[in-house]
Amino acid sequence: MKTYNHKKSFIFHNKAEGLASVVRSCVEYIEEQNEFLGVPIAMHSKIKWAITELLINGAKHSGSEKSRLNLIFTETSLTIEKEDYGNPLGLKVDEGTRRLQWPLPENVLNQQFEVYRNGMDSLRVYTEDEKSAFFIVEEMEDEEMPLLLVNTSEHFGLMIIAKASSRFTYAFESKTGKNIFSIQFDYSG
Repeated sequence: MKTYNHKKSFIFHNKAEGLASVVRSCVEYIEEQNEFLGVPIAMHSKIKWAITELLINGAKHSGSEKSRLNLIFTETSLTIEKEDYGNPLGLKVDEGTRRLQWPLPENVLNQQFEVYRNGMDSLRVYTEDEKSAFFIVEEMEDEEMPLLLVNTSEHFGLMIIAKASSRFTYAFESKTGKNIFSIQFDYSG
């Protein structure tokens, strides 16, 4: 049985003023090729949000001049990968009381940490090993909604990505210094 697989890559400068055209190029590619690619139209806005947030975070924090954005299509999913050779991910977690920096030390492996809470949701990072982690959003018990307005931080973008996607991961390759953010959208049903 033949396996369906298609990949499209974009290389871009990590400058805020050029990011809108990269997002537009990605979304237009998906829309123009959609009969072939089969990405459900209902997911297009979520994909646009995720790409936008991913690129904005990269422009702010990566410290690299260029990045590569890969769109990887299969019969049942779209995976968006952003690769760069800039700064490894660093996160303030647990209300700013701890800092995680990749590659991770052994004492924080196989644990979960709260990255951000907006009153309704908690963005959490799960450390899988010294080089990778994944993000999820957990709904919280009813809290005061005004916390959303007071507590919006730079990690709000990560929460948007995690809420919009099926899976959101980060990996750091120590030997090469490559950062890989990966966002998966499943549409198999």
